[in-house]
Amino acid sequence: MSKYDIIYKDLVEDIIENGIWDKDQLVRTKWADGSPAYTKSIISKQIKFDNHEVPILTTKRVAWKTAIHELLWFYVKRTSDVSYLQENNVKIWEEWTRTDGTIGKAYGYQLGKPIPKPQGVTNQVDNLIYELNNNPASRRHVISLWNIDDLHEMSLYPCVWHNQWLVKESKLHLIVGVRSNDVALGQPFNVFQYYVLQRMIAQVSGYEMGTLTFNINDAHVYERHIEPLQEQIRREPYKAPELWVNPEIKNFDEFTIDDFKLINYKHHDKVPMEVAI
Repeated sequence: MSKYDIIYKDLVEDIIENGIWDKDQLVRTKWADGSPAYTKSIISKQIKFDNHEVPILTTKRVAWKTAIHELLWFYVKRTSDVSYLQENNVKIWEEWTRTDGTIGKAYGYQLGKPIPKPQGVTNQVDNLIYELNNNPASRRHVISLWNIDDLHEMSLYPCVWHNQWLVKESKLHLIVGVRSNDVALGQPFNVFQYYVLQRMIAQVSGYEMGTLTFNINDAHVYERHIEPLQEQIRREPYKAPELWVNPEIKNFDEFTIDDFKLINYKHHDKVPMEVAI
């Protein structure tokens, strides 16, 4: 039985039973019909994985290739131009794509933004790998997607807004900071993606896998997602699959979708849910 399915079930039940409604507020998000998309939230929630198995849900099908495509777009392509997604038939950013074919100065733009360092002009991803290799004991291995100067030019403020990496006993640990987490649709993507990213960074920097921790400031369930989620978490989980990552890749920027295979992924059917915009 998948450990993530158990963690996820507990989280969903906690939010539905104990969460705080925002119906007393004017909310930004809306449904396609224009009505307010209200949520129930838990404030400040932490979930942690020992990484002994792949954290992907089995109580529903998670579009794992789409999740990796988005990850590659952010961290390898390091751009906000959606042409990579379009070329790979990934539609998850269509609602936020601007007329210029980008999502503004969000996510990949921040990761690819040039930064001057003593070793030359670099970017946040290359700098992270350089520092992990050359200064592993540092507690400054941080990537930030929250640039206050560029927020007004982003189609969507970053939900997963920073991550920190720690090396302890030759193991690479990852802590992911999430300001706002749509538990029904966003979180299953986020958890799997950052596990994959941790595998990628660990491989090219030569570390063993440590723990993966998510610190979620606002963990919420949308009102129209409650019934589908209740149906989902009643399903019996399957055993977690295995993820093959091409061991020949030693340069982070050489990763492509063909370097990943999810093996023996047994899952229940997809659970249809509306997207709040």
